[in-house]
Amino acid sequence: MTAAPNETAATRNEKAATPDWRLVAGKELGDLLGRVGRKPLTRTLGVVVVFGLLVPLRFRGAANLPAFFAVFMAFLPARLVAIDALAGERERGTLESLLASPLSDRGIAVGKVAAATLYGAVRGWLFLAVWVLAAALLRATGVVADAPMPSLGVVAAVAAAAALVAYAAAVFGVWQSARAPSVRAIVESGGLLRLVVVVTVFFVGPWLLGLLSPDGAAPRFGLPGSGGGVSADVLRAAVAARPQAAAAVAALAVIAGVVALWRLNVATLRRCRREQLALVDVDAGGT
Repeated sequence: MTAAPNETAATRNEKAATPDWRLVAGKELGDLLGRVGRKPLTRTLGVVVVFGLLVPLRFRGAANLPAFFAVFMAFLPARLVAIDALAGERERGTLESLLASPLSDRGIAVGKVAAATLYGAVRGWLFLAVWVLAAALLRATGVVADAPMPSLGVVAAVAAAAALVAYAAAVFGVWQSARAPSVRAIVESGGLLRLVVVVTVFFVGPWLLGLLSPDGAAPRFGLPGSGGGVSADVLRAAVAARPQAAAAVAALAVIAGVVALWRLNVATLRRCRREQLALVDVDAGGT
């Protein structure tokens, strides 16, 4: 690549010292922001109004719904950016130029994952910030004195969860994108199953556990012997009764999650090797 006439030696040296993944992530985010502009902000404002304010105010049992929606708002953009990372380049005919560049295979893969993770996490944090700010303004102005307001602990937990979920979605999305002939092929592959899993994880599951309710009460269905379901209070009581067993289960769950994510990272790096990317048939219809 020929340097620009007005580019100084210091600038060229700085570019040469920049890690490959940062170059890829910077270009990815720059292209993305150039395409979407201020749409994320306006869309986030609309979503916050509906799911962050109107729904919790109308249905007091869903006071914690915005917390889960903030994490979902991190998951969805991260996934959309990630599945476009390589399959989209393949569709647009720009993947060959990327692979012909002096960038390393690892740098390309890590840069794509980093861009999707950062974009998704920021979208989730943006939802969280607008939600908290709107609730605080409603309370301060007296328009809605009892507007649902998250605690600092909830804000911190949601911020961390948004980053973690965005990262997991980004890694899995790039893993899919590396072998897919097109973005459409990914979307059409198991779309209904993914929708069911996402709705269950982000909304149905928390609702059944009582996590959407401010008092931790699970929904009651009146089924014989159901006892009203498993609520957050029941889980907390079980943890208090057997703290060592609960700690062991939590530790095993964390270890299993870390191992699974690590293995997915390794598989993604392998899929993003040049020789692997070049084997994908652009005329194929599936992943």
